[in-house]
Amino acid sequence: LHARRPLGVSLDLSELSDGTRDQLFLALRVASLSRLAELGTSAPVIIDDALVHFDDERARAALGVLGALAVSHTVVFFTHHVHVVELARAALGDGVVVHTLRKSPED
Repeated sequence: LHARRPLGVSLDLSELSDGTRDQLFLALRVASLSRLAELGTSAPVIIDDALVHFDDERARAALGVLGALAVSHTVVFFTHHVHVVELARAALGDGVVVHTLRKSPED
């Protein structure tokens, strides 16, 4: 698998930053799930902190894509980053349901 820049330069995955590599893999997964939906099938989507290496602009864009994916699939996104939750609420409004876990039984 190689990534191609807009000017046609091909890069090996090892040449990509962590954020760009994560973005590429998320895009491939979303494309697979979108194709599945086109075929009339849905699947649950479980994502664990996939945006940890994304800047805010990319995170907002990715959350918008995941929100659109939630029309045809059940999307569960785990994060311990409050900032990502805030970005999700800003990007998706009422489309976000947040469940917060307590740190200990005393909390």
